[in-house]
Formats: sequence, structure tokens, C-alpha cells
Amino acid sequence: MPSFPPRLRKIIGRLLLMAVPLFMAFGAAELVLRMAVGNDPGSDESAQADSPWLTVVPSAELGWIFPPDTTGTFKSSGRRTPVTTNSWGLRGPEVSPDTLTRRVLMLGDSYTFGWGVDDTSGFVRLLEKGMAGTQVEFINGGLPGYSIYQQIRMLEFVRERVEIHAVVATISLANDPIDEKRIRRFAPDHLEDFSYDLRDPGSRTARLIASSRLFTLMDQRTTHLQFSLINTSGECRDLADESLKNLAAACREAGLPLVWVIVPRAQEIRPGSFWKGALNGATEKLRKHFLDLAAGLKVPAVDLKPVLLSARARARQEVYLQADAHWNEAGHRAVADSLLPAVAEMVEMEK
Repeated sequence: MPSFPPRLRKIIGRLLLMAVPLFMAFGAAELVLRMAVGNDPGSDESAQADSPWLTVVPSAELGWIFPPDTTGTFKSSGRRTPVTTNSWGLRGPEVSPDTLTRRVLMLGDSYTFGWGVDDTSGFVRLLEKGMAGTQVEFINGGLPGYSIYQQIRMLEFVRERVEIHAVVATISLANDPIDEKRIRRFAPDHLEDFSYDLRDPGSRTARLIASSRLFTLMDQRTTHLQFSLINTSGECRDLADESLKNLAAACREAGLPLVWVIVPRAQEIRPGSFWKGALNGATEKLRKHFLDLAAGLKVPAVDLKPVLLSARARARQEVYLQADAHWNEAGHRAVADSLLPAVAEMVEMEK
């Protein structure tokens, strides 16, 4: 047994006396939570298995996609978003085989997809309407949850099926960097196994949290903060950079004009609590970084932050869905109006 000086023994003893109540409190809280919470974490998923909602299906090529030639209702934050897919599983009508038609591929996540609004109200169809009479067709390659890495896969997916002539890709500051980190756990050969877990389920941290109801509760209560901090980290930003550079290179090699669209966090546009807006400074750094990257790669970029702020102030109306971080019809109109000149110029240059 090691011999400790009397003073050190006294300090160790006091620390142990302080630790005992903490361990007892932890144990009591853990016991209460185990008794109060059911042991079937998958019960909600089981209840949803027979629901009438339209859901995506796994895809080894893309990660996930909607079933082809399907009409149904997509559950988006409790809302009912009507969705009709074409034979490729993309939202919208069939792609014309006409060789004279010029096609613009729209890449992105739920913003491009048109979360919470009818297809005709989304900015993809509004752009198409704005270019009516020009024999230009817009393909909506946006799917909820897609990362920039998946945008590259979608570009390949569409080009294997039809000729396209220009590309518009969104960069969501709210989640694209962290989505890059999550998708890389499954890319490139088991995308169909994708999971939205905040951290790698096999990591020590994940296993420790899963072993304790108290840790799990604390983790769940801080998920939003953890998500935002990870999303603005240098690691996630670098992964997003890699995919953006690869996307730009793929378009350059194919001779396809490319425009990037920078999508702001909802908290940058509409007022909210202090905590929701606390990370706007870090988001602004991300914005500047991606705009600088676009300039360095000579890719035209449209920043939607001033567009949405102006639309909200000018019309004195909300541009987001209620209690949701996605645009409503007014937001989609403002986005389409801002993009139309750049898209029209890009298509004209491609002639």
C-alpha cells in the first residue's frame, strides 16, 4: 500500500466524501429513468411501419431515393407534402427525351426538393416557369437529407440517363458540413446502410451514452447544440470543401456550367431566441469560406441570405414555414427570382 502524507490523505478523503453523493445521485437518477422509460426504443418505428406516408427506399447508388412512378404524401415535420415521382424516383414530371431540349439539373437537399410545399410552388418549377418558351427543362435532383457528396452521385445518376447542359447546386450552411461527415461513414460502397446518428454508433462515446439512460437523456437534450457545433467544425468544413471541389471538377470535365447557391440558416433570417442565434457568427465564417472557395474555383455563387432578408423586410411577411426551417411559398418565389438571371445566363452561355 502506498504511503501518503497526512495532508494529501485528508484531501483525498474529502474528495471521496464529495464524490459519494454524486455517484449516489447519478445511480438514483439512472434507476428512476430505467423504471420510467420503456425498454422498446423501436416502438415508434414499428408504429410508423404501417403508416400511409410516402418514404424513401435504400439505394446502393445514392443512399436513398423515392420509389419511381409513385404519388403519395411525404411526412415533413408533421406536414403533408404531396409528392409525385417520375420513373427515376425524382420529384417532378418525366424528363423529356427531346434532343433539342436543354436541361438544367438542380442538386441539393430538402430545400431543392421543396420540403413542405407543392411541387409547382418550389423554386425549381418556378424557375422553369420563368423560362417558359425557351425549351429549357429543369430536373429536380434534390432529396431530403442529401449531402454534397450525394449531389455528385446524383449528377452521375442523371447523366447516365440523359444529357444535361447546366447544373445548379445548393450549399446549406445549416447542415451540409455535418452531413458530409455522416455520409463518409458509409461511402462509397454501403450507402444504403446510412444512419443519421450524430456520432459513429461504434465509437466509445456512443457506446458509453447508450449504456446509460441518464447520459442518453443528457445527449438528447443537447442534440441541437452538439449538431450545430459539429456542423461548424473545421473537420466538417474540410470534408465539404473536398466534395465541392470534386463537384466543380466533374462539371468542368463534362463542360457543364455550374452555379452554387448558398442557403442560410433560418436563424439568420428570422428572429429567434438567443441560443438559436448564438451560432450565427460561426455560420457567417462558413459562408465567407464557401464564397471564397467559389471565387477561387471560378464558380459563380448566389448568396441567399440578403435575398431572403430583403424579401422578408420588403413584403413584411414570413418566408419560412411556421415552426420549420424550410421556405414557404413566398420564400421559394424570392429564391427563384434571385436565381433566374444567373440560370438564364448560364443556359444562354451553353448554347
